[in-house]
Amino acid sequence: MVQMMEVLNVIAIIAAGLMVGNELAIAVFVHPALDRLPDDVHLSAASALARVLGKYMPFWYVLVFLLTLAEVLLRWYLWGRWPVWIAVSAVLWVLAIVYTVATLVPINNRIASWAETTPPADWKTFRNRWDLLHRWRVALLTVAFGFLIVGVISKQ
Repeated sequence: MVQMMEVLNVIAIIAAGLMVGNELAIAVFVHPALDRLPDDVHLSAASALARVLGKYMPFWYVLVFLLTLAEVLLRWYLWGRWPVWIAVSAVLWVLAIVYTVATLVPINNRIASWAETTPPADWKTFRNRWDLLHRWRVALLTVAFGFLIVGVISKQ
């Protein structure tokens, strides 16, 4: 059972780390690069990214949450202790998912639809709003990832 926990630790940290790295790369590199492109190129690239990431990222978010929840439940079952650090991480992942669905998904869906429709004249306002909200999400995910790592390392 201990070996299974070690495998779960590795999988959870890799999945969460890759997700946080992906979201950080979008915030720090991808979207700032899009902002320097001509508007027509920026618009079509943003729309394409919104469609692709909007399709696959929900599964990744849920996967990381489920892995973190599995960490909490297995540690509680095996050692009879509530793993506080990892439990806080799981709560933060849930908050990130709720925050994403409530704030970012509606904007993302609008941006994704611009490939088939005429974008509004103020389309950059939507992009800028998404970028600002996304930065807050990256901060939340980074903290959640940190709590996960501390929880795994501390064995609590």
